[in-house]
Parts: sequence; C-alpha cells; structure tokens
Amino acid sequence: MNFKFNIQNSKFKICLLALLLAAHAADACAQEKKTVRLVIVSLSWNSEIPLKVAMARGFFREQGLLFEPIFIRGGPAALAAMVSGDADFGSIGGAQAVIRARSRGLDVSIIGSISNTTNYAIVGMKGIKTVGDLKGKVVGVTGAGAFSDFAVRTYLKRNHVDPDKDLMLRAVGNTTMRAAALENGLVAAAPFSPEDAVRLTAKGYPLLVNLSESLRIPQSILIARDSLLEKYPETTKRFLKAAILGIQFAKKNKKETIKAGYDAGLKGEADIVDRAYDLYAPGLTADLSIAVDGIQVMLDEDIRNGLADKKMTVERVINDRILKLAQEELRREGRLTP
Repeated sequence: MNFKFNIQNSKFKICLLALLLAAHAADACAQEKKTVRLVIVSLSWNSEIPLKVAMARGFFREQGLLFEPIFIRGGPAALAAMVSGDADFGSIGGAQAVIRARSRGLDVSIIGSISNTTNYAIVGMKGIKTVGDLKGKVVGVTGAGAFSDFAVRTYLKRNHVDPDKDLMLRAVGNTTMRAAALENGLVAAAPFSPEDAVRLTAKGYPLLVNLSESLRIPQSILIARDSLLEKYPETTKRFLKAAILGIQFAKKNKKETIKAGYDAGLKGEADIVDRAYDLYAPGLTADLSIAVDGIQVMLDEDIRNGLADKKMTVERVINDRILKLAQEELRREGRLTP
C-alpha cells in the first residue's frame, strides 16, 4: 500500500514539476518583446545599410520580430531615449558617447559593431596630394572633442604628423559647413562621410585617405541598456541574429544590397550610392564582432583628457555576451560564414 502511494506521489511530483517548468517557459516567452525599437542618429547608407538590408530581406520577420527604427538627431538625444527606455537598442557613431555615459553611471553598453574602422574619408582642397602636404595648413573638423576630431588626430599621429604642431585643427561644424569651408579655401582638408566624399571628389577635390581602410577605430556601433539585456535576452539574441544576417549580406552582395537599401527607404543618387559603397564596405564587420583594441584607444584618450573615469575599463563598456550566443547559434544553423 505504501509502495503504491509512493509511486503515485512521485508521479504527481514529476507532473507538477513538468507543469511548473512549462509555465516558467511560457512566462519567459511571454516576457520577450515582439517589437523592437531602434534609435538611429544618421540616415547615411554606411551606418544604416546592414539594418535596412535585414528589414528588406525579412531577417527580422524571420526572427519573429517587428523592427521599428526611430530617427533622433544627435548622440546625446539618442542616449537619453535609450536610458529612459523609449528605445530598446541604438545605432550611433563612435564609442566615446558610451564611454562617457558609463563614466556618469548611465546604464548603456556596446553590444555589437557595424563598422570596426572609421567611416570618414579625408578630402583635400585642389592641389593637395598627400596627408603630408597638409603640414602648415588648416584642417577642418566638426568640433573639439568630436569623433571627427579624435579620428583625424589619431590618423595624423600614426602617420608622423603632429596635429598640434605641424598643422592646425579648426572646429568648422557639420558636413555642410565643412564642405563650404573646403570649397572656399578656408581649410585645406576635412573628414567626410563616404557619400559626401564622393560628391566632393566628383567636383575635382582629391581623396587623400579612406579611413575605412586604414583606421581601426569602431565608429558605427550598436548599444543597449544592460537592464534590457538581462530582462530580454532572447529578444536581444534574435535582434542580433537578424542584424548579423543583414551585415553578412551587405558585405558580400553590392548590387542586391543597394536595392535592399532603396526598398527599405534609404535615399540617394544612384551613382553616389554606388561609389560610396566601395568606400565604406571594407569597414563593415563580418558578424558584428567588436574591435576591443579600437575601443581601448578611445578609452585611453578620454582618460588622458579627463573625460572618463580613470578606473574605467573596456569590460565595463562592452557587453557582447549575447552577441556571442547569437553568433554561435548562427554557426550551428550553418548561416554564419567565415
């Protein structure tokens, strides 16, 4: 009698445990998000094309996600939207914003990298042929401490040009103002996005260097709150899987990628879009992996300039745990190619 009761009791416990596990799994699934909101700060092709490709090719839909991009001009406003919870993920230019936000105690981390090199091309005034020709002249940047200023300084130093002694860096302003300064001879060179660089070279201004091929400093990155990663790990993994599939496609299929960009709403003259692709494509990552060494360079610079906590480390800035899970899952599915 007792033996029979114990067996029945054990069966009851097993059934109860199975029901509890099923309920927990269902609850976890219900807590995952179906719609993901991504804040973007630029409508340029080089930073948005992988995500636009993922939209147009149905990679987000395949992962069970509805993708909703939100355009907000400027990194500070984008970070504010992220921290407040108005957006789930963000696509921004330059890791410095995250480094400085972390130093202020804000909950935001880098979770992937669209480009592990700098997406600027340095264009010179007519008659300038090399970066060495810039010695003794004025080079325009967006502003002191801006990413363009940091990128130009870093490149010049690595190529034996002292940005503080050999030439003058001048804060000029946005792309339109930098282009006007170049065309009016107020600066001898300035950094531009791939599309703007193509427009200027078409007018006869020389392309001095394409930083997408020569400066390993991540510029286009994906960010999220750590609290969101903890609460919605499956949603994050699916988002990153779709983004990886998008960037893989974008890196290897120029013609189809440009078509997908137009289909997803990107704008631009066909010839400029085509030529700009050749400038930024070399910098696209293969699987969103983050160039930690490049982030370290930016962190070291911010610490030297007193803009980041001296105790700050790249481990506090980067959270790629779920990215690695997404990559591994795609490998098992045979969809992540070397």
